[in-house]
Amino acid sequence: MLNVVQIQTVAIVLILSYFIGNFQTAVLFSKRFLHDDVRKHGSGNPGASNMTRVYGAKWGIVTFLGDAFKCFLGVALGAYLGRLWGIAVQKSALDFALGGYIGGLGVVLGHCWPVLSRFKGGKGVACFFAFMFLSFPLGGAVTAVFAVVVFLFCHMMSLVSMTSSVLFTILCLVNHAQRPWLWIFALLCTLIIIVRHRSNIQRIIAGTEGTINY
Repeated sequence: MLNVVQIQTVAIVLILSYFIGNFQTAVLFSKRFLHDDVRKHGSGNPGASNMTRVYGAKWGIVTFLGDAFKCFLGVALGAYLGRLWGIAVQKSALDFALGGYIGGLGVVLGHCWPVLSRFKGGKGVACFFAFMFLSFPLGGAVTAVFAVVVFLFCHMMSLVSMTSSVLFTILCLVNHAQRPWLWIFALLCTLIIIVRHRSNIQRIIAGTEGTINY
């Protein structure tokens, strides 16, 4: 059980990482460098996929990396505060603090439902991919390869995002059942990503989902 100080730490990590997630990389880049707002085009989603469709692969990649970096900041902040105030899962270098998991989750929540953008955010995929490599590098690498293969077959980023998230959660369960916080947070992030892709799921079923082709 967490004590009062640890509970306060969890709350602080969640709040700070949530606001880190509020910074919408796609919106910042499209306004600052392209003098436009990506939310006015395509699907209206401020994420890497829509940036790719509207402005090209270069801006999609830059946006993906920017969103991934947000997660790195949230995880680093959470891990630091977690170790500082004693909410670490393990003290060994093979794991990082529970605060890191909470920080990653906070960034995903802030990215998907940003209060600074009237709760209209992205879908959390790039943030979750960063979380994968930070928490379980081998699982993240396997998931990345899987994502590339699925994309080459279907060219649907929505399907790639959802199936990759599910795969990573399964890998966590199979390989790290003794680290419950890892697969619990992976599962939570996967559920968030699926919820954020509700409209995409409907279009996939109807056969009208958009693709990215080169």
